[in-house]
Amino acid sequence: MKLILLGAPGSGKGTVSDFLANKFKLKHISTGEICREEMAKNTAFGTEIKHYMDKGNLVPDELMIKVVNSTITGKDDYILDGFPRTIPQAEAIISQKIDAVINLDLPESAVIERLSGRRMCQNCNSGYHIKYIKPKKEGICDKCGSKLIQRPDDTPKVISERFKDYHTKTKPLVEYYQKKKLLHTIDASPPPETVRKAVTELVKELKRN
Repeated sequence: MKLILLGAPGSGKGTVSDFLANKFKLKHISTGEICREEMAKNTAFGTEIKHYMDKGNLVPDELMIKVVNSTITGKDDYILDGFPRTIPQAEAIISQKIDAVINLDLPESAVIERLSGRRMCQNCNSGYHIKYIKPKKEGICDKCGSKLIQRPDDTPKVISERFKDYHTKTKPLVEYYQKKKLLHTIDASPPPETVRKAVTELVKELKRN
């Protein structure tokens, strides 16, 4: 099974992708993680994309298409998280014969609250939230004891830029996949366990068909 997960920044794509990957034995391919790993390694690709990500802008299509195609070519049973984000990116992987596209729908006000409160361990990249997923000790990672930081792209100014990109470039994908009869929308505003139950039932239904 090949799935794509869509949604605005902060809608829970990474969390839902991890859950689905574990439950249905799918490979979770996160373009965000790929990009952050490349930046941490200071590779040529990492240096190039850092310029865009730190400003909250989408990485240019040609760069993302290149890295994603090299990752998914010849593979089955995966879920793509963070790709495609534009129509050209979607068209670039049309040969992959995607089974379904899951769209996590969340109001903009809720996304802003989620993003601005996120914190990440500077060492092991574990995720937290100042309201929803608090560490045992404020500002310190439960897993490795390192300092928690706010990602550069989670500041209010950058969040605003990310929404501009989402509305102009990524949101049209909803209509694109709707026309292809691949789109399934899930309300991402309820508690996580409710969202997990909804996506579980959806994927089970997809597998039966």
